[in-house]
Amino acid sequence: MTIRKILLGILAGVIVSSAIADTPAPPSAPAPGRPAPGRPAPGRPAPETRIPFANHGGIYNWQVINDRTVLIQGQNRKWYKATLMSSCFDLPFAERLGFESNSDGSFDKFSSIKARGQNCPLVSLVETTPPPRKVKANKAAAAPAAVTPANPAQ
Repeated sequence: MTIRKILLGILAGVIVSSAIADTPAPPSAPAPGRPAPGRPAPGRPAPETRIPFANHGGIYNWQVINDRTVLIQGQNRKWYKATLMSSCFDLPFAERLGFESNSDGSFDKFSSIKARGQNCPLVSLVETTPPPRKVKANKAAAAPAAVTPANPAQ
């Protein structure tokens, strides 16, 4: 009977250890010095991304920042910062832009932007925050203030 008790004890130990192994580990905070999952480490560049279906209405809006930077809004309403390889001199003055996508229809760091016939290749495309909204001037604030005389009539 002692062999039977030993085998039952071993079997019970195996069952308990497998039950412990099957329980999920509790969520823990990232180790100190490590960024949270999905976020780049401080001082590191954001991961490169792509805008899907750019050749079929995937680009919704755009805003030129300077001759090397364009903010692009995708159809999913996310904003992307496109950094150009070199200065695109006609970019700040362009009323229309062309977005040359890849053969699969996506727009990424291997794509280019056309501004007034000038081809401007990208070097980076990363997700970013939306640009600040333009504040409309209030009509009352735009009206000149009433002028009061410096020496009132006596």
